[in-house]
Amino acid sequence: MRLFFRATPSHDLNPDLTSGRTPVFIVGLVVSLSLLFSQCAEPVESQIPAGPQIPSIDDSARISIVTWNIENFPQLGSRTIDRVGLIMDSLDADFYCLQEIQDKSALETIVDDLPQYSVIISDETSYMHLATVYKQDFFLPVFTENLFENNDYNFAGRPPLLVSFLYEQDGVEQVLNLINVHMKCCNDGIERRHQASAMLQDYLTTKMATGDSNFVIPGDWNDDIYDADQSGEYSFAAFLTDPDNFYYVTDDLAASGSAQNASYPSYPSFIDNILISRSLFDEYIGSEVRALRLDEVFSDYNSVVSDHRPVLWSFTPN
Repeated sequence: MRLFFRATPSHDLNPDLTSGRTPVFIVGLVVSLSLLFSQCAEPVESQIPAGPQIPSIDDSARISIVTWNIENFPQLGSRTIDRVGLIMDSLDADFYCLQEIQDKSALETIVDDLPQYSVIISDETSYMHLATVYKQDFFLPVFTENLFENNDYNFAGRPPLLVSFLYEQDGVEQVLNLINVHMKCCNDGIERRHQASAMLQDYLTTKMATGDSNFVIPGDWNDDIYDADQSGEYSFAAFLTDPDNFYYVTDDLAASGSAQNASYPSYPSFIDNILISRSLFDEYIGSEVRALRLDEVFSDYNSVVSDHRPVLWSFTPN
């Protein structure tokens, strides 16, 4: 069973990411919180109205991460807000890594109505913000950074959003580093994705060399790893040519070329990927990866919510 945390996100709680160890003051905080919340919290009734039945993906033994480009959110105002709130509440994932958030207050409205969640929204994005929604009773954010905020051209003015979370699994403290990305599309996008991937790979290998681990990089990568014109192979060469350190858990879905499995079904293609670092390779074994076909639940999904499907990775932490 996971222990429960409840804390307000703070930039003051910054672990020493160069040492690979959790600072003493955070360990003390965790011990205190563990004693306080050692009993399971009572479920809180949601304020989101009922709607079509969407199966929950929640599993207390697993961690579920969903990456989701919510096209120009909220594209139809309150109608989109209500629908996205219903979906998030029903799926009940541990994490939602969201892209294309145009109206930050609209997302905050949803999270305010879902007491199990809190949210961290990028503050250095030029437009179409990145956001990470997380279950605040299970995961404690201890560090937040907008990566490459002073050199974000190759990321199209959307610096990757890093949030480091602390949690406990079977009495063992764990750190999970989520880096939410939204790569450049169109025009000169191939070259800029190529450069952005190289920058991110260099950053991650440096961190991993100094002891950091458990990196998950979900997002809209804006290219298919197995694109017929091989653009994806060039865009993401930095990671695809380093299989000892990095792996796309979405590899099999992307390779299938199936419209049924596509994350961007109108093309169809698989451009919403999830990358992991080598410390999570064992977690990939026996994990679940799939595109959530909400367009089969809502006939108006594309016009009301998004042209992207959410993509799930659910795994058992070791």
